This record gives sequence, structure tokens and C-alpha cells, in this order.
Amino acid sequence: MNELIHLFNDIHLILERYELIRKEKGENYNLFQVINMVSDETRVHSALISDLLNPHGRHQMDNVFLRSFIDRLNEQSHRKLSFTYENVKVECEKYIGPKTDTSGGRLDLYITDGRNHIVIENKIYATDQENQLLRYHNYLKQYKDCDTMLLYLSLDGEVHDIDKTTGGENIDFFTISYDEFILNWLEDCCKIAHDKPIIREGIRHYRNLIKILTHQMENEKNELIELIKANPQYICFLPKYKDAIKEVEIGLYTDFWTKLETAFKKHEYSPVQQSYDGYKYALDKNHVRMYHESNKCKYQSIEFKIKEFGKYRLMFRVEVDWRTYYGLLIRDNNNKMIPIQEMTSLENPKLNSIIFKIKELLKDAPDIYNPSSNWLFWKYTTPKINFRDLSDDNSAYSLSKMDETVESITNDIVDNIKMIMDI
Repeated sequence: MNELIHLFNDIHLILERYELIRKEKGENYNLFQVINMVSDETRVHSALISDLLNPHGRHQMDNVFLRSFIDRLNEQSHRKLSFTYENVKVECEKYIGPKTDTSGGRLDLYITDGRNHIVIENKIYATDQENQLLRYHNYLKQYKDCDTMLLYLSLDGEVHDIDKTTGGENIDFFTISYDEFILNWLEDCCKIAHDKPIIREGIRHYRNLIKILTHQMENEKNELIELIKANPQYICFLPKYKDAIKEVEIGLYTDFWTKLETAFKKHEYSPVQQSYDGYKYALDKNHVRMYHESNKCKYQSIEFKIKEFGKYRLMFRVEVDWRTYYGLLIRDNNNKMIPIQEMTSLENPKLNSIIFKIKELLKDAPDIYNPSSNWLFWKYTTPKINFRDLSDDNSAYSLSKMDETVESITNDIVDNIKMIMDI
């Protein structure tokens, strides 16, 4: 046990020293963190990547960044693209028609030279949408005599929920990652723009953001490796070290939901303590450990009733997939969740009035409240907690001040409930 304590202490000293170095050099300053735009897929990541790839982008450097991207893609993918650069079109959030089960929606990134067509699905922390890759795959089918490529871009190059996004179909797509492909490409871009200081530094800020999101502390990592190699006795404690970290994370997770549930009860809201249709109770012991040990156990929640409307109940839910968020949904007396498309047929004037007013709320505050196929709306908690990545959005710091964090989230939720019942 003493050796394990020594290992923790040595690791802490290394991380503390590098944190001091970053502070002295100003490396902790990142514009995207300052303006709280770290993980916005559309307005930050897709927008920046799209502009760099676009020969007509604000960088005014023609197609040099796109060429680097295609070259890297051809090096790593199973299919080579004979790309030409004279008539390139790059679009962000390209609309491809009304969304159905098998078609339509918006392409995060679309690149074409008229002969080659590349679609990129961009994922930071957002969950996979139903049949998303299937819909994009079907869109590309129209280009029968052309070369097409469907890319799935995520932080680690892994698909979050492959059955959900492909609809169970066998779809040909290629995965790329931020932590390797995009970081290396951005390094190429920095070298290409070496004599354009404003562009180069802008790319470096974005590259630094990616390193933060993907935990790539190069110097710290190398010194930690050397620490272990120089002290072979530490190797024996690595499994215990990993287990200890996992148990700490599970403990923080459990404490958070326990305190949140207690706070709701003080406001006379009684969370449902058993899982049912689409609801995995966050403190169900069968789910807690699985959430931390497998990506397959997602969407854990605390749900409680706000009000009954005849055979329907207005329910409020706090949920976590990657980050914590909350929202409003409707169930019938059999606990069946009522999807959005069925809500217009509900024969309950009072409930229909609330549904209508929430739709107006979504129009008035689209940057705060979001629609969903099963929820009337959803919104991130304040503060957000990312239990899959405690370094994201100061999640670890928020959990270190657990009582303050729970109070802030609870007050925000109670205020939103009051607003909903008053509208």
C-alpha cells in the first residue's frame, strides 16, 4: 500500500509541475475555453474544419489545407480518392431533405469535386442519432458513377452506438479520430501556414483545444512513462491504481445522483426508483457499475412527475450519456413514453396548451432549449458534468464542490419547472 501511495504522490508532483509550467507560459489560455465554445460540434468544430478545407475559406490560402487532408485520408483509408481541386465545394450542415427513418437530415460536412463525394459525420460528445449513418449512406447512393466516402469522426475514432446509427444495416464507412487524424492534419496546417502568423496561431489555438479534449499532455505523458519504467516496483501497482481511479469515479457518480435525488425530495418531487420504458434509474446498482465499465449502458436518469393530466403524466428527467442534461417528457398511465409525433393527437386541452407553449419556447431560445424525438425539450445542466471525461468543462472541479454543484443544478431545474407550469 505504501508503494501505491508513493506512486500517487509522484504522479501528482509531475502533473503539478507541468501545470505550473503551462501557467507561466500562458498555455492554459485557450480562446475557445474563454468563450465557452469547447465542444459545440456545429458552430466550432464543423465550422472550423469546413473553413480550413474550403479553398474559398477565410484563410485565403486556396486548397493547400484540403490537399493535406485528402493526402492523409488516402494514406489511411481502404479506398483511394483521385481528387481534383479545380471545382471543389465544401458545405457545413448541408440540408438533404426532410428527415425520415432512411433519408434526409443535415450532413455535418460535405466535400465534393463533382466526381468524388465525401460526407463526414462529426461527433464530439453528442449521442448518435437514430439511423444517422444509414440516412447519409442512402444519400450517397445517388452518385452511382462517382467515388463516395462516408466518414465518422469522433474524439477517439470509435462509433458510440453503431446499431443505432446504422439501423442495423451493413454500411460501408471509415472512422477517423480527433486524437490522431485531425491533430496530425492540424500540425500539417500549422507548417503550411508558417509564414501567416494570424492563421497559424488560430490553428494552434484550435489544435490545443483538441489536445485538451483528447487528453494529450505530451510532456507529462512521457515523464509518467519514464517514472514507471525507472521504478519497476510501480508496475505491480498499476492494476490497483486503475481500479482505485475507477472506484473513485463510481463513488463520485453515486454521490452526485444521491445528493441530487435528496435535493429533489426537499422540493417535494419524488424520483421514480425503478427502471421502465426508456428509463434507467441512475442509482440502480445493476446500472451504476455497467455505466463505467461499458459504453453499452447509457442514458442513466432520475425522473419524477410534475403533474397529471387525466391518463397522461408530465415527467421531468435529469439524464447523463456523456454530459448531464435535463428535460420534459410525457408518459401515459402504463409508463409508456409518448413520442413527439404522437403528441399532436392527445385529447387533453390543458396538456396540449403546455405542449404548444413549449414549442414557442424552443423558437424563442434555440441556443438553450433543444427539441428531441421523445422529449418536449432538453437542456444541459448548469454546470454540466461529463462522467465519461472528468477533465471536460471543469467536471472534476464541479464534483470537488459537490454540494454547490448539486444546489446550482437543482435551483436551475426548479426555476425551469416553475416557468413551464406558468407558461
